[in-house]
Amino acid sequence: MTKSPTRKSKSGERRVVGLRHIAEDLNVSISLVSKVLSGRLGNSGANKDLIEAIHKRAGELDYRKNHLAAALRTGRQNVIGVLVRRHGSVGSTIVDDMVGGIAAAAMRNGQRLMLQFYESTEQFGDLSRGLRKNVVDGVIMGGLPYPELMPHLVKIHASGVPVVTIHDRQMNSEFTNIGLDQVDVIRAATLHLIDDCHCRRLAHLWIRGEATDLSAVRYQGFLAALKERNLPLIPELVVEVPGFGYDSGLNAGKFLIERGVPFDGIVGQSDEHAVGALNALFLAGKKVPQDVKITGVDNAPICTCSIVPVTSVSQEFRTRGEMAISLLLKALTGTASPSVNFKPVVHIRGSTDPSAKNTYVRS
Repeated sequence: MTKSPTRKSKSGERRVVGLRHIAEDLNVSISLVSKVLSGRLGNSGANKDLIEAIHKRAGELDYRKNHLAAALRTGRQNVIGVLVRRHGSVGSTIVDDMVGGIAAAAMRNGQRLMLQFYESTEQFGDLSRGLRKNVVDGVIMGGLPYPELMPHLVKIHASGVPVVTIHDRQMNSEFTNIGLDQVDVIRAATLHLIDDCHCRRLAHLWIRGEATDLSAVRYQGFLAALKERNLPLIPELVVEVPGFGYDSGLNAGKFLIERGVPFDGIVGQSDEHAVGALNALFLAGKKVPQDVKITGVDNAPICTCSIVPVTSVSQEFRTRGEMAISLLLKALTGTASPSVNFKPVVHIRGSTDPSAKNTYVRS
């Protein structure tokens, strides 16, 4: 059973633990304790040992912040609204990574979250109407960008509730966005195969006419990398697949083998593409990475579960989620931040490097 945030007085009665009790026990000021526990220490003089002692004593006394009192005093709720539409291929953890990064940074900064997932424009509209200044201090929106939702966000922002978005590209100049260019995702994977693995005949899996154009944009990254290294596009090695799933990768791998056109590398647009193609090669007696090297996208758990661990490109969603909290808190102090564009990171494993005992990173 969790003990209540109380302590015994000299008379034996129990009382609620406050900042004053922690300050008295450690012989420091209440102001310093408040700054440490609220994450607003700034340039205040406090060494690492003292900061750790304050957090430790607060934990021993089961101190809990009085959010209502803080809201009345500061006019802030210390609550951040988070709106996310789930996306990503099956087995991908990109949404979990993003939300995990947001949650971790929020906890470090003494912020609470009001997390909502939505599936349609109508649901988003209903949720957005509840994001008022007396409910949340700011809003983070993550996931795939939908232009039709921007009017709702503009209205929230105009009401005095700042908005930070985590989209591939900035959808509205009013909002700070933490983005990533999808062209760079496949470009990074392709350049790894060319520069580090010395591949010269590369196959690529893509989805023509994919609803969000994500696959088409990534295909441009494949073409850009070939052009940068003066390598020809081999049309027979570009395979159209119906989706981002495992079956698409498996069937594409079989197709490439049956077609008989030589190739030494495969650039998949998902980790399922990569694992599916890898298994097709194994079934045909091919060795990975000795005969063919393979990369995927998303750095999902499936990469390390494959018979040969798969090299993959991370979109850095956890770090982007953490940054969203940081930039939103700056916005709450009146400090505007420019939008940021992250670079994807290649996590190198056995499917491209036979000596890779553990993952190592090439940014």
